[in-house]
Amino acid sequence: MLKPVYRADTKAAAELALDELETKWGEKYPIVLESWRSKWELLSAHFRYPKAIKNPFIRPMQ
Repeated sequence: MLKPVYRADTKAAAELALDELETKWGEKYPIVLESWRSKWELLSAHFRYPKAIKNPFIRPMQ
């Protein structure tokens, strides 16, 4: 469900994936999406780094 968000190549792509996720699942899982939205600045911090650096951090979530 969240893989398209945290696997996105850019922060903008992740935000778009989060919007799509919210459209599809927002009514069923509002608390999850509210949590991601409220903590987005922290959750999206890894997009500041090149893919080679962030991949080891993302891999455990796959």
